[in-house]
Amino acid sequence: YQRRVRVFQATILRDQEKFAGWWRIGFIYMSSGVGGTMLSAILIPYMPEVGASGALYGILASLVVEVVVNWKIYQNPCIELTKLVLLLAILFLVGLLPWIDNFAHIGGFVFGFLTAFVVLPHINYSDEDRIAKLVVQIVCGILAVVLFALLFIVFYLAQGSECDNCSFLNCIPFTESFCQDATMDLRPRVGN
Repeated sequence: YQRRVRVFQATILRDQEKFAGWWRIGFIYMSSGVGGTMLSAILIPYMPEVGASGALYGILASLVVEVVVNWKIYQNPCIELTKLVLLLAILFLVGLLPWIDNFAHIGGFVFGFLTAFVVLPHINYSDEDRIAKLVVQIVCGILAVVLFALLFIVFYLAQGSECDNCSFLNCIPFTESFCQDATMDLRPRVGN
């Protein structure tokens, strides 16, 4: 796993940093990591989640945003977008296996998508295009702040709330015992 993360960071992240700058990609990476981890901590509070997968999904979301925002620059934008969507679909399906945290992936993707619209550079083709992109930036920025605040509030006020059907987004029980080992059954400490 560590080797795959390093390969991803050495190739995709390097190219994104050259395109957008280190601070923009760093902001997307950090906000995606924190957002994905918060969503995961809310929906599966007693299962430890480690790693940078939420942040890496945020970087993948920024690639999708790059294609959408710079649609006219690409020779075949539909093909580029299709390749990214297929990659994301495969990665999401892999996340349905036990011990892979799809909630962090989903949260990281959403935060990466929203923050990428806000901070990635874009080319304006007309005044209408500039105004439309500015409106999208403002709306995505507001949505990202509101979503983060909502997750923060839910994390502290409704920790441990159960979502019965949400478990199928994290692990699909193909057999009766397939997902049983995917929980830690940890509980908070009660006074000594």
